[in-house]
Amino acid sequence: MKKIAAFALLLVAIAGQLKAQDIVKGDLAFLKGDSSINITFVYDKLTVGKEGKEANYIKKKKAEKEAKEPGKGDEWEQSWLGDRKKRYEPKFIELFSKYSEFKVGEDVTAKYTMVVETKFIEPGYNVGISSGAAIVNLEISIYDPANMKKVLCKILMDEVKGGKGQFDAGMRIGEAYAKAGKEMGKLVDKKAR
Repeated sequence: MKKIAAFALLLVAIAGQLKAQDIVKGDLAFLKGDSSINITFVYDKLTVGKEGKEANYIKKKKAEKEAKEPGKGDEWEQSWLGDRKKRYEPKFIELFSKYSEFKVGEDVTAKYTMVVETKFIEPGYNVGISSGAAIVNLEISIYDPANMKKVLCKILMDEVKGGKGQFDAGMRIGEAYAKAGKEMGKLVDKKAR
């Protein structure tokens, strides 16, 4: 009976992971025969946690850090924005590349461009005795660079969970990007091969 219950939990967990991605426009068949894809990350319309617009979140967190120790607010903001290039994007690219046969990067010569737009970030938390996972919502669109107005395929990835044990928010969020990269790599490899 314990084995059946464990198997049922595993199926629920797998179903939850697969539900996180949904092709909402087009398909990925056009990628057949290609081996590389250019990638761009966009954060223009990002909302964060309960604060709504990212600017509101930054303003609140900077004020909290400044109140504790002068100068820490600016340091925190630089870290928050710097984590994109330092942690989020490399994690996505690393895991996408690991789980697909595509060479992917920002300076890759490729026929198509993948735009990864971050719509929402829940940074999660860790207060020692309790922690909550980071979550990201991504909208991934693939274009022919010659016509960036025509979306060939659009994929929504909602509630992709990252780490929850780390004290550093950037590490927790980076793990959500890693998970998204892994799932996207597997999807592209399955649909385009």
